[in-house]
Amino acid sequence: MIRSPLLAVLVAASSLTACTRATSVVSTPSPAQNPAAGWWQHVQVLADDSLKGRDTGSPGHESASRYIAEQFKLAGLTPGGTDGWYQRVGFVNIRLDEDKSALAFNEGGAWQPLALGRDARITPRLATGDVEGALVFAGYGLSLPQAGVDDLKGLDLRGKIVVYLNAVPNGLSAPLQAHGSRSRWTAMQRAGAVGAIALSTGSAWNAGAGSGLTVALADASLDDASGQRIFATASPALAARLVAGSTIVWDSVLAIAKRGAPLPTGALAVSLRATLPTIRRDFTSPNVVGVLPGTDPVLRNQIVVYTAHSDHVGTRSGTSAGSDSIFNGAMDNASGTATLIETARLVAARGGNKRTLAFVAVTGEEKGLLGSRYFAAHPSFASGTIVADLNTDMFLPLIPLKGVFAYGYDESDLADDLDAVVKARGIEVFPDPQPEENRFVRSDQYSFIRQGVPALAFKVGYRPGTPEEQTWLAWVRDHYHKASDDTSQPIDFNTAAAFNALYADLALRLANRATRPAWRANSFFATPAPVP
Repeated sequence: MIRSPLLAVLVAASSLTACTRATSVVSTPSPAQNPAAGWWQHVQVLADDSLKGRDTGSPGHESASRYIAEQFKLAGLTPGGTDGWYQRVGFVNIRLDEDKSALAFNEGGAWQPLALGRDARITPRLATGDVEGALVFAGYGLSLPQAGVDDLKGLDLRGKIVVYLNAVPNGLSAPLQAHGSRSRWTAMQRAGAVGAIALSTGSAWNAGAGSGLTVALADASLDDASGQRIFATASPALAARLVAGSTIVWDSVLAIAKRGAPLPTGALAVSLRATLPTIRRDFTSPNVVGVLPGTDPVLRNQIVVYTAHSDHVGTRSGTSAGSDSIFNGAMDNASGTATLIETARLVAARGGNKRTLAFVAVTGEEKGLLGSRYFAAHPSFASGTIVADLNTDMFLPLIPLKGVFAYGYDESDLADDLDAVVKARGIEVFPDPQPEENRFVRSDQYSFIRQGVPALAFKVGYRPGTPEEQTWLAWVRDHYHKASDDTSQPIDFNTAAAFNALYADLALRLANRATRPAWRANSFFATPAPVP
């Protein structure tokens, strides 16, 4: 049994004074029996109770960042941030002042008050004050004209609030489903909209839910919700009232969406107005950047970035009897951060990388990919030098390593390098069995894709219908963003070690390939300005 003294030794060795009171108790093989011993030690430190779930901007995350920087130093990297190892990112914590907030809509010529939390949930935004606008139904709310889908075409959205169904039609690839969903507001805002209301195809509704908090980048130019005066999620009962009196029939919309067919669009007969004052708090949190300079006098000016997010969601009230309040984030994403550290160590030990490699532990992923968004837009390197990104987030070493999921596999020639590496190790690249989960845009690789940089993200894969699938899905159901994602989980250490070795192989292959990584000619993201 590994108890707090071992963790305290690990922490002391890396100057992480804030973790000297480690409290977790886990069962693990001895280093001689564990092929992923170094990786597991990093996971134990980063997921220890003393870091209180590594919430963005918290003392626990600051401590984790110091630990990562020290491990980068021990691996032989050089500081690559704007301030030594660090790139400080400015954030704004935004909370709705619910006591002073009001929401109403015009139904049948009379304004009817709505109840926050019961009728609609409001997500606080940087934009504050009052808003009023007519409503327009925009189907799925997608604008992907290159893919033949544009729900906004022909609609007058100037000064309007857009109502859309939070679903996607048939016929889109997994990356396009993901990208279209993620970029809805950018297209709406360009068309002049001032807000949006999302409708759900399901009937479940937590009527007691509050409006919660939002964290945004302090750099408003990078705010994904720029110009959005209101964003609401409507209850099923309110959804039917919003479309009443128009040409849109709610039951018909649900039936059409179930088939994945195109939805009708058009102006609605109601308007909405809201007063949504907010309370703001500014804070910072670091990205940690370590660099392994390239050896080739030309290729060294091209940088391959390896990312993993170091933050998690902090502490929350227990969700059931006996559960604790610390969301340790062992798999999500101490595991990926540990792989980032181990990859840096393995690659630096091998040497010979012609391109420069940058290892970046990003903050704010759980708040909306914010740390990576800032780094990709404002890298601590010369503009245009980043040529690829590989990202590891919650890769789930719970099952034997027979293959990997590679999100973005069909989009760039990074797939060719991956194919060669997995073939040499006798495993496969499995197709994504859950494209509807939009994992292509749910972690930090997407921030680089938005800047036109080819990228891949990875998880340990499975084939549908296998016991491995059941283990994988059960973990997501029972442990994802729960207090039970801690170091007491059963880990397949052989898989972790093999995954780390594969990742290091891929790092060196990308560092030494003859050509700059490129999008496939038929990729949606191959256009000069791939994402707003």
